[in-house]
Amino acid sequence: MRRPEPIADVAGADAEAAAAAPSAPKLPGSAAETARRRLRSMMLAEGEATSVNPFAGSATYSKLRETALTGNAAFFQTALADALDIDFSTARSLTEHSSYVSLLAALRALDLSEDRAFLIVVAVYPREFPHPQAIGIFLDRYRLLHHEAALDKVRGWKAETLSRAVRGNTPVAANGDQAPDVDKASLGASLKAS
Repeated sequence: MRRPEPIADVAGADAEAAAAAPSAPKLPGSAAETARRRLRSMMLAEGEATSVNPFAGSATYSKLRETALTGNAAFFQTALADALDIDFSTARSLTEHSSYVSLLAALRALDLSEDRAFLIVVAVYPREFPHPQAIGIFLDRYRLLHHEAALDKVRGWKAETLSRAVRGNTPVAANGDQAPDVDKASLGASLKAS
């Protein structure tokens, strides 16, 4: 007569047997690829939950989308300037390049989802997407562009705008409290000294 084994030992033996026995023939590298896919899906699910909010800025997105679809560059550039809080000339320069890379950074700074950003970019740069591979390249670029890096670019554009204003190319309300007898040359010399 055989003595019954404890339940814990049977469960442990079954688990060891299952781990030791191959379940199906695997291709070389398939386990690593499966692990990569799982990690990507976890990262995407987590990243989308924290960074891309489909409801945040929907008014901004709607305005950008509608102005981009008009085909009138000035309307879109004005909406972009308002959304990023930059001046019109900077917004115009972002859309007058032969490449959409600067616009990509602007849209990433606004934290738009891939599909929303793509719709706007293809409306502004329709010739850049003649085949499906071009769409894939756009999506890869957009995914790889970190939100903080895009925000840094927007901060640089704002600093450039402020710099031009301080040099006297554009009036700035902050200089309204200057004494009337201060000329631009002495103002420029004092700014260079600081």
